[in-house]
Amino acid sequence: MLKILRQKNEKLILKYKDNELELKKQKLIKNILSDYSCFFKMNIETAYSILRDLQIDESQLQKVYKKLIEKKDL
Repeated sequence: MLKILRQKNEKLILKYKDNELELKKQKLIKNILSDYSCFFKMNIETAYSILRDLQIDESQLQKVYKKLIEKKDL
């Protein structure tokens, strides 16, 4: 799952190359996602915020989050 989020982040970085604010946000997320255990180290509100910024559908947030924290999905 983390690999999928990283790929999504890379696509969003390209998409937002002309939007300074969104590009900065996506680059910060890229840095966070470089840590394999990042979702174990943050609170749920931060995790959901990152998932929203990665354009994960609102109806899928809980499912994706649970998948990320149920085991280290490398």
